[in-house]
Amino acid sequence: MKNLWQKNSFKAFTAVIAVVCVVSLICNFGYPFLSSGTNLLTKGLFQVSAAVTDSFSKPSYEELEEKAEALEEENAQLRSQLADYYDIKTENEQLWKFYDIKKENPSYTYVPATVIRRDANDDFYSFTIDAGDSMGIKVNDPVITENGLVGMVVRCDASTAKVKTLLSPEIKVGAEDVKTEDIGIITGNAELCDNNLTTLTKISSENTMEQGNVIATSGAGGLFPPNLIIGKIKEISFDDYDATKYAVVEPYEDIRRVQGVLVITDFESKGQITLDKSADAKASEENTSAQEEYQPTT
Repeated sequence: MKNLWQKNSFKAFTAVIAVVCVVSLICNFGYPFLSSGTNLLTKGLFQVSAAVTDSFSKPSYEELEEKAEALEEENAQLRSQLADYYDIKTENEQLWKFYDIKKENPSYTYVPATVIRRDANDDFYSFTIDAGDSMGIKVNDPVITENGLVGMVVRCDASTAKVKTLLSPEIKVGAEDVKTEDIGIITGNAELCDNNLTTLTKISSENTMEQGNVIATSGAGGLFPPNLIIGKIKEISFDDYDATKYAVVEPYEDIRRVQGVLVITDFESKGQITLDKSADAKASEENTSAQEEYQPTT
């Protein structure tokens, strides 16, 4: 509106309107025979005035374009802030869950890490994390999420580490049925991995395990701490090749889509092999042998 009063054309138009108003008053009070004509004139002029004023007050195309660009930039900033908010929210939720794990297991030493890439040539969903031996991570360290064990470190350098998952046949984890205490070895299966399933093998033919029972690490092999949750039994089957029993286990974590993890770099019973659980000791030996090819060269 301030710009409107500064326009000379608008000032002139306002002066004409003022003159017409004065003439109208004179006609109404002194010359009635001119009033009807004056009324028509003033009516038209007021209509024109309203239209002109309205046109003067409307923003130009350039002004509209500038406002549109400003709004678009503001929206982009808001979208970015919203994305940052959700990232921070997710990270905070994950940190609180990791805090709960630490509180429940005060003897563990952890390194938090994020998955930065997956191995497209690995059918068992191995991945690389953004933390390495400069942060204390070593080959054979267990890798977990808030939902349980997902794998172990098989190779590392100063800033990254490669993790093989429980879906891989190369990984052997001594495990037991929490309810029945039947023991066995968790290892991957090529036919099951795409469904986020693994197997509990080398179980006794006299086992009393049932569908739905919880499977956790036994800890006897010294590579993994005891009582790390792995998953639940989906079914118990017989191997067609040697007629032995095995259990199909569904991990509580969807290993195929893991994003944030904790690497357990130390725990109270690390390296201590309990001989009364031979399956776990055997798993430890098999892991050690399998990981030799991944040891970093110096």
